[in-house]
Amino acid sequence: MSAGDSVGSTTRATVDHEPKPTTVYTENHGAFQCFLQGNLTTHKVVCITYHDIGLNHSSYVDFLNTPDMAAIKTRMCFLHINAPGQQDNAEKLAENYHFPTMQQLADVIPYILKEIGVTDNHDLLGLGEGAGANILLRFAFANPRMLGLILLECSSTAAGFKEWGQEKVASWNLTHRGMNQMAERYLLWHHLGTQPDEKLDYVKSYRASLYERMNAHNLALFIDRFTNRNNITLNLKDIKCPVLLATGKKSPHYKEVETLHEHLTCDKNILAPDGVYGDIKEESPSKLAESMVLFLQGIHLLSGLPMVRLGRQPSLGETSKVRSPSMTELDRPGAH
Repeated sequence: MSAGDSVGSTTRATVDHEPKPTTVYTENHGAFQCFLQGNLTTHKVVCITYHDIGLNHSSYVDFLNTPDMAAIKTRMCFLHINAPGQQDNAEKLAENYHFPTMQQLADVIPYILKEIGVTDNHDLLGLGEGAGANILLRFAFANPRMLGLILLECSSTAAGFKEWGQEKVASWNLTHRGMNQMAERYLLWHHLGTQPDEKLDYVKSYRASLYERMNAHNLALFIDRFTNRNNITLNLKDIKCPVLLATGKKSPHYKEVETLHEHLTCDKNILAPDGVYGDIKEESPSKLAESMVLFLQGIHLLSGLPMVRLGRQPSLGETSKVRSPSMTELDRPGAH
């Protein structure tokens, strides 16, 4: 291959992986703005991403653009799904609009895939965070095509009393006052835990996105649905694909992730590094990317890459005959 061919291939790959917007209209739940990165014709694997409350597809686009994700980014398609009205600069949803439940958001994914052009010949991965992780977990219950799930800050339980109260207050304030300091403080805690001041640059940009790009009314509806989610822990036995869970040792969601890990019966692994208070994509992208590569190699994807090993740990994706690493093992010295 000539130098010119090489440059041309690189250019085409870069263009293919620029996020392309498309809107899918559904009969019962209105419009979903989605973004496709990659070429459905040349890639067999499609990774579905779903965002958390207070975020949208752009958080995944930023993560994929980090150097650590370069190897994964160009080897599959990524379909970023925005929950209704959560995209940047969205118009206010109608006053009589009934925001879908968490289960309904999961149930509509097959229709979105079909409309985007994902066929039965494509294999599926899921990458979700918070509310989005819960949605993809529900989707996987009835979708054996899933090769694997990568779930960040995921909970399978209903909201506890404290969480329910905090989210209800945040939702009420967003509905009646628009974006405000009380709602902002809750969302910063939800994403960054108790140490947001250590990430001043990120906090500054995140605040700006809340006030300048997120529709407060629409966000309140999404938070309210997440707050009222039902407990799906008993359904975890229906998950057959391997699962990689990720959180931080100091994350406000650590206990929920630990509970999920304990109840999953499939092949499972967990990443829980010290010093991470919240958004692991932001606080430790290299460690998350490394664990994702290892996980994907374990389910026989990314086979062309050099095998990554976390110290003496079994590869993420080995069968349950090998004991899954504990909440602490994947962050031992020498494990990254």
